[in-house]
Amino acid sequence: MDCVRSLDDAPVERGETVTRRQVIGEAVRSGARGEFGALIPVRPAVKEIKTCLRGHWLILDLYDKLAPFSQRYRLHGWLCEVCRGQEACEPDARRLAEWALLDVTVQHPPDAAPTGGLVLVAHPPAAGTLAGRIALHLDGTEVGSVTASPCGKCRTATLDYVHVAADYRRLGFGRTLVAAAVARAPSYRWTAPLPDGPVAQSFRARIAMRRAGPPCAHVGGAELRR
Repeated sequence: MDCVRSLDDAPVERGETVTRRQVIGEAVRSGARGEFGALIPVRPAVKEIKTCLRGHWLILDLYDKLAPFSQRYRLHGWLCEVCRGQEACEPDARRLAEWALLDVTVQHPPDAAPTGGLVLVAHPPAAGTLAGRIALHLDGTEVGSVTASPCGKCRTATLDYVHVAADYRRLGFGRTLVAAAVARAPSYRWTAPLPDGPVAQSFRARIAMRRAGPPCAHVGGAELRR
């Protein structure tokens, strides 16, 4: 029988509808069983980490801190021992002790994006438009995206839209996507529209951008083509 192997090693005939992820030649990295660790918060990488996500000072060396590697994201990060102790005493507390750092200036073209870990993928604007899109991929699956419209002639940019899949919210993916968009044109004057709905408005209120004005009349979008 001509077949491929599925994850549970049951043979599947060719032509049959397959609902399970298949293994062809090598193991599939999915993380569905938690073998690479749980999802943890993500923040844009910066030169110096001064505080943890709860505001505990790290640069003063008051307590221990670690620099673990997230197998789930394939990223380096930080772990605050004070937060870990607090979360051990408060099982219902939000998990903020450990977080990963993503370099938002590293953005891969769609045809050369890594299929493992957490990566940014930059999609250039369509011809005659300004709006380009940056997607956030986890193990090859898109989990969020941001659309932005920078104009080189005006030296302005509009953050048009940010979306994160429901299962990946409250992890910092949205703010990381915003930072990735700004990294494309850091010296431009950025604005963003005011969305509807309490969740979107709460997220928008944490973005330090003025409300969007009249749309730019230029076309091109070279800033997101590279």
